[in-house]
Amino acid sequence: LLGVTPTEAQIKDIADWLLECHGDSTGLSTDSLADAGYTGAASLGDAVCGMAAARITSKDFLFWFRSHTAKEVKWGGAKHHPDDKDGRRMHPRSSFKAFLEVVKRRSLPWENVEMDAIHSLQLILRGSFQDIDDSETKTMIHARLNDLRVQGIDELSSVASEMVRLIETATAPILAVDSGGLVNGWNAKVAELTGLPVEEAMGMSLVHDLVYEESVETVERLLYHALR
Repeated sequence: LLGVTPTEAQIKDIADWLLECHGDSTGLSTDSLADAGYTGAASLGDAVCGMAAARITSKDFLFWFRSHTAKEVKWGGAKHHPDDKDGRRMHPRSSFKAFLEVVKRRSLPWENVEMDAIHSLQLILRGSFQDIDDSETKTMIHARLNDLRVQGIDELSSVASEMVRLIETATAPILAVDSGGLVNGWNAKVAELTGLPVEEAMGMSLVHDLVYEESVETVERLLYHALR
């Protein structure tokens, strides 16, 4: 745990809630745990309100937390006296109070670029655990996950780079493709087994350039489901 986070016991409770209520999902992001249905949200206080969770394995999650945004709000309306009510409309003072009651239960929203970074890291880590049969390599990656301390979104790229390095030097063959099916990852073991150097493999179409014709349909189907 690093920075402002729930306690270990609270995080375990959140993980249990995710497994019970979102067991089929690979993750969840919200600017309000209360609105997301987490019954223990009130016990987290104002320090923890929003959350992004990425499921790596059946028992491993990565979590990021955010506090509420009330301190970010500045009222720009006219300063009417709080007792100046005519009963016909909400005045700036009363409407702002009501607004704060809502805002203080929400964090800053998760931006697309942040979710893309989280999803990219998740794919790297999930792929490394699902595709590697070498238990020694899995243990090494798991150990590095436990050692790494992710302080914020800005550090995701460095963590992702570290995971890429581990995959590239793994003793198991690992490759990756982008959304168009073009190779964008080709570790040393794949290069050794295929005889195709990484600099030649990068950018090639997995289906049309590297797969035997009789296997094209199968690989296309697998890629379609994997990249949806």
